Amino acid sequence: MPSLRSVARVLLAVLGVALVVFGLAVGVPALGQEGFPVGLALGLAALSMAAGGAALGAAALLSGRGLRPAQRAGLKLAGVLAVLAFVLPAAGVFVAPDLLYDQFGTAAPAAAILGWLYLSLGALAVGVLVALWRAAELAYDEIAY
Repeated sequence: MPSLRSVARVLLAVLGVALVVFGLAVGVPALGQEGFPVGLALGLAALSMAAGGAALGAAALLSGRGLRPAQRAGLKLAGVLAVLAFVLPAAGVFVAPDLLYDQFGTAAPAAAILGWLYLSLGALAVGVLVALWRAAELAYDEIAY
């Protein structure tokens, strides 16, 4: 009988993949559209993908010592990007709003939101890739043995 940890890893991996796929299914058709419902669809897609990334990250973290050094480094990179997503835009609004305007071509608060979004999506992407990598390894191990 598999351990509770193994069952939790598999359930989190399945939930994470399902949420990311759902987010993509909702968000991709809404891209390029305009209007109020489209904003809600994109918000739901971002929330779903973030929750999926969190579930996949939790599945990877439940692997514990089973993570490869590259996977641990990837999760650390995702953590650093997540911290920078909050620190850099806030610092940019107060320290160098003109630089934000020059870089993004919009007002400083809007540029800060864009910067937060880009860095957050980068952190999510790195976390999802590491988690999918680990989930694929776990699935292969279960099938192969």
